[in-house]
Order: sequence, then C-alpha cells, then structure tokens
Amino acid sequence: METAEKMNAGVDTRKKIQLIWAHPRSDSLTARVVAGIRQEAGAQGWVVEELDLYRCGFNPVLREEDEPDWASEQQVHSAEATALAQSLDAVDHIVVVFPVWWYAVPAMLKGYIDRVWNYGLVYGDGKRIPASSIRWVALVGGAQAKFEAHGWDQQMKKLLNDGIAAYCGVSDSLITFLYNTIAFEEATDDIEQHHAVLIGQASALVSGLAR
Repeated sequence: METAEKMNAGVDTRKKIQLIWAHPRSDSLTARVVAGIRQEAGAQGWVVEELDLYRCGFNPVLREEDEPDWASEQQVHSAEATALAQSLDAVDHIVVVFPVWWYAVPAMLKGYIDRVWNYGLVYGDGKRIPASSIRWVALVGGAQAKFEAHGWDQQMKKLLNDGIAAYCGVSDSLITFLYNTIAFEEATDDIEQHHAVLIGQASALVSGLAR
C-alpha cells in the first residue's frame, strides 16, 4: 500500500545503485565491465547513478579543508567532497569497479575514499554510509593461483571490507576478483571470450543484490 501511494504521489520507489569506477581509459575492460553492470541493473529496473571519477572532473588530492579534524564534529569540508558524500544518502547499494594496481586500488579511487568517505561526512558522530551493501569489483591482470598464493586477495578483502566498508557502517561488503584480464601469466585461447565471461561474472552481482 505504501509503495502504491508513493507511486501515485510521483515518488520513484525503484532501488538505486551508485556505480563508482576508476580507469583513465574510457575504452578499457574496466569500462566494459561497468557497462555490463549498468545494463544488467537497467534490466532489473534499478536506477543507476554513475560516478566516473576520471571523467567527472574529480580531484583526488586531499587538501587541508578535507583533512579530518579529529577534535571537531563541526568541520566544514570542501563543497565537492560534501556533495559527493550527500549523493550517497538515497542509494540502496554501492558498486565500485577498478583495476588492481600494486595490489591496491588506483590513486584516483583512493583519493575519492580519502576525501569523500571521510570523518565527519560518512563516519564519526553517529554517521554512516546509508547503503545496505557495497560490492567491489577488482580487475586483476594476473592469474588467480599466483595472486592467491601470495595472499593478495585476503589483504584486499581485509582492507576494503573491514578497514573501509565496515568502518563506514556497511557490514555487507564483498569483493569479486576478475582474474587474468591481460593473460600474461596464464594463456587463454580467446581473450575476447575470456573478457566476455568476466563481464558476465561482474554483471551477475546485480542479480544477486536483487534477491
């Protein structure tokens, strides 16, 4: 009944995903993965709010105004960081897509987390990211066996799920690793077919969120 009343009142009751991604090339495999996720979300009837960090003009450099002031709960952050933090308010789920560089997120994405998922904006003084879940999609150039043998997968899970998502109040946080994206450690007969499988793997995340 409440949903019907909202629809009659012109309120959009569809679930919303904020799709955040970072890659310098708009024709990259990362971009294709994002497109697949966006298409699947649309097919599920979800609203997709896309944040392309490289092409939206975002500045990843943390300046003095966004440095956390631990002694103050009334810090005034930059307009850019504040607006991006506020854009999370009406989001049901967050999906973050990025290539793994040096066994970590790219500097552009790290700058976004530093500035926007910041003390006083999304955590501290009772604040939290209001989304019910975060899904990280990490594109790994090398083979899965070698990556896992060195424990890089566990290191990244600990950082992103526990050190960042849970710290910002989101306990439902999972990482999907898309392996062997450039096939330099593990040969593949058809790289395009392999990429299509990876894109499908990432797109399936949306179906999982809809359950």
